[in-house]
Amino acid sequence: MKKNFLILSIVMVLFGGVAFAEGMVFDPTEYQATVEKTRTLPSNSNIQSSTKASQSYAQNVVSEQSSSFNNALFELDTAQVNIRNELLEYKAKYQEIDTQYKLIKEQRRVLDKQIKTIEKRIKEIERSKNQIRKTMI
Repeated sequence: MKKNFLILSIVMVLFGGVAFAEGMVFDPTEYQATVEKTRTLPSNSNIQSSTKASQSYAQNVVSEQSSSFNNALFELDTAQVNIRNELLEYKAKYQEIDTQYKLIKEQRRVLDKQIKTIEKRIKEIERSKNQIRKTMI
């Protein structure tokens, strides 16, 4: 149950992060475009400076997102290593209990055989006693 919940939460975090971050590069909240109401054409230097500013902003946003994704991947790797270590511990415990179970099962089988042989001997002795009593009468 915990395993399924952990996997589901990891998938939700990954897809949720992608879904919420999908439009961030194209619709930044801090960047507001200025609109000129005049019909004059902007100069070439203004266009280049605004293009450079928007490109640097986009690079900053992309680098922040990639670092956050790298951090998330690192955390997922760490969680996966921890889960694998826990799995190894449980497998070792299972193997130990399984070995004990097989040992007890074998001991039980041997004891059952011994009990049956002893019961047979008792029955044989009882029969011989009964035969001796019959012959004495």
